[in-house]
Amino acid sequence: MNLSCLLLCLLLISQLTNKAENKLLLCTAYDANGEYSGDYSSWNIQKTGNYMYLFYTSDKPVNDTLFITINKTFNRKDTNFYLFDHYYLIPDSSKKFAVNKYTFSKPGNYQLRVFDRKSEELLGMYTAFIGYNEDQYNEVFFTDTWYYKETSIFFCDSISEDMPIGKREVFNYDSNRNKITLYIENANKKPLKTNNVFIKVYDKENRKLILSDSYSLNGNWFWTYINIFLEEKGKYTLELYNADDVFINAADLEIK
Repeated sequence: MNLSCLLLCLLLISQLTNKAENKLLLCTAYDANGEYSGDYSSWNIQKTGNYMYLFYTSDKPVNDTLFITINKTFNRKDTNFYLFDHYYLIPDSSKKFAVNKYTFSKPGNYQLRVFDRKSEELLGMYTAFIGYNEDQYNEVFFTDTWYYKETSIFFCDSISEDMPIGKREVFNYDSNRNKITLYIENANKKPLKTNNVFIKVYDKENRKLILSDSYSLNGNWFWTYINIFLEEKGKYTLELYNADDVFINAADLEIK
């Protein structure tokens, strides 16, 4: 191995080592020596929220220039992270770690990033899922988008004796018949917990809202169906929300 290759290898090893030295996480406790405990990738919280510690450790001295961006998903179908909040970390006197307490009150997939405020360098990243405790859902009307994680929706021609007829995702255009039936079911047979379902229909290509409407149902039902009328050929995305504007589910269909 020649000298230039050796130097390149040493540089890469050094970069990987430096990256590994930085660690960002959520934990329930830590001590004066920077030893942490209760670090998980999945958390359950109360509806009123629970706090955790944003904890960052590094072999390099930690300065008072660290800030955190807190990004999260807002429904199950869109896996992109969007900025939710920003925060800061307080370095320990040893400068070996920095920490701060933060209260999480919203469920979702979270992505935390720690930066140096002066250099704007990304120092570490951490992802976790935060959901509500199961007992929170026992309240009569309380739901969130993850309450509906077992729902399924699909399209068909009609419903006969509670059974979907002609289930499919692609429909042929018919100028004399433009009705499509949407079927929604909570697979775990838990009630849908809403007396109204709001539907939004978008052009899939450009995300243009085509129509929106609401439909009444019994909140104790675990399934129902909705008749939708689409008059043009195209590819569509249909999104369902409950009466509190909580995302339930989404599905695509095509009329050709």
